[in-house]
Amino acid sequence: MVELVAAPAVHWASALLLAGIFLPSAWSKLRAIDEVIGVVADYRILPEPLVEPFARALPWLEIAAGVLLLVPPTRPLGAVLGAGLLLVFAVAMAVNLARGRREIDCGCFLGRQKERIGWPLVARNLLLASAAALLLVEPAALLPRPAELVPVLFGSAALLALYAAFSRLAGLAPIPRAHAGRRTQTRPRAHGGR
Repeated sequence: MVELVAAPAVHWASALLLAGIFLPSAWSKLRAIDEVIGVVADYRILPEPLVEPFARALPWLEIAAGVLLLVPPTRPLGAVLGAGLLLVFAVAMAVNLARGRREIDCGCFLGRQKERIGWPLVARNLLLASAAALLLVEPAALLPRPAELVPVLFGSAALLALYAAFSRLAGLAPIPRAHAGRRTQTRPRAHGGR
């Protein structure tokens, strides 16, 4: 197992996956910083004076994590930063879910269709944080072998596609109705009408 985790191809696929998440996420946040401030405030975790500074720093932290992950000598630092961000996101979601606040936009990618928080997104962030932590295991070599380059690129692209699909499905889960136990009465339709 240790040999698999330490394989350069696994390291590169994981690093590309995480960078492929952090960098576009940061770009979407930089383009909608006022929305980021609103999303951070909506989580109701930070004291009000810290909301705007944290929201403004967040995209830059994501850029730093993404870039550091792409450069082999700085990859461990990027892995620590990335795992830390993902754990903060998971905890913020979990706290709000425990409070019964499920209608919050996760804020993962702004400007697109909104994604509601939910336990699947908490699990996703914990899994990604684990992937970042695995990058702290020293790879056998800085680069994958030439024969591994194409599988690494396709593997990373496939993982990003799975991430996007999972996030979309998890974030589009149906909203629970406030009065789910109450039955609604419908009138029978008259025959012959529309």
